[in-house]
Parts: sequence; structure tokens; C-alpha cells
Amino acid sequence: MKLSLAFLAIYFLFLWLGMSAKTTELKGRWWFFLRAFFPNWKFFHALGMAPRLYVHFKRREPVGEHEGDWSDWLLVYPRVQRRVLHVFHNPEVNLRLGYQNLVEHLVADLNALPEGADASVLVTYQLVERLAGDALRVYKSGDEQLMFQFEIRMEDPLLNRPSECLRSEVMLVSREMVL
Repeated sequence: MKLSLAFLAIYFLFLWLGMSAKTTELKGRWWFFLRAFFPNWKFFHALGMAPRLYVHFKRREPVGEHEGDWSDWLLVYPRVQRRVLHVFHNPEVNLRLGYQNLVEHLVADLNALPEGADASVLVTYQLVERLAGDALRVYKSGDEQLMFQFEIRMEDPLLNRPSECLRSEVMLVSREMVL
């Protein structure tokens, strides 16, 4: 029993030392390529605004005719209803966490960009652009084309529904694209 308590005390000591130590951010081309294998652990750092991906679209009509109106902004991949079964099997939730991780990496890349730089050259921007387009494929029928944009908003993560969000900042609005 005393040996177990000693190991537990040593574990918490190492845990405390690891959390209190100041670390430097690793930067460089090769670290950038490896970061896809590691989740974004910044949610342990501090509670604050979280990035959310929104899209809107309009149907593209033939030239010369009236184009449709833009839809309302739609939250891409809202939170999934929690179920007891998710403790054991939750592939949809894991996939959505991966998507959210991608959006958070885009926000980190946007914050690292110099003033006035073009965000569309970023790999994370292009991946989020494809993610937004894939989310809109359910609204597309047949051979019609959709015009769409995506938007990154910083929102309060404690609120489950976008309609409840009192604090929201638009961080990025993409150019109009064709789906």
C-alpha cells in the first residue's frame, strides 16, 4: 500500500513539473509536416474563444438570369448529441474532432501570418476550403453549381447552440468559390 502511494505521489510530482515548466514553441518546416499526427492541446492552456466554421451558399444560375440569394450562415459540424454508447464507440465524434483540430490549426496559421499576407496560400486554408465544400454537397442537386463562402468565427465554447452565442468575432471570410 505504501509503495502504491509513493508511485502515485511521484506521478503527480512529474505531472506538476511538466505542467509548470515553460516550453518553447517548435517552429520549422519539418515540425509543420509532423503536426498532423498530434492533436491541438491548447484547450488545456486557457479557457477562451474557440474557432467555429460557418458556410453559406447560393445557387449559380446561367449567365443573364437572376442569381439566387445567399443562404443564412450554417454551422459546419455542430456538436453531436451525447449518448452512453459514445463511451465505447464514437467514430463520428472523432472525425468531427479532427475537423475542429484542422480549423484550430488554420487559426494558428492565420495568427502567425504577417500583416497583409494572403491566407489562401496556406495549406490549412485550402484544406478548410475543401472541408466547407464537402459540408455543402448535401445541398447540391444534379449538375447545378453552388457559389459558397466559408467564415471562421471565434465563439464562446461553453455555449452549445450558435443562437446562444453572445460573443462572436469574425476572424476570416473567404472569397466566393464554385462547388
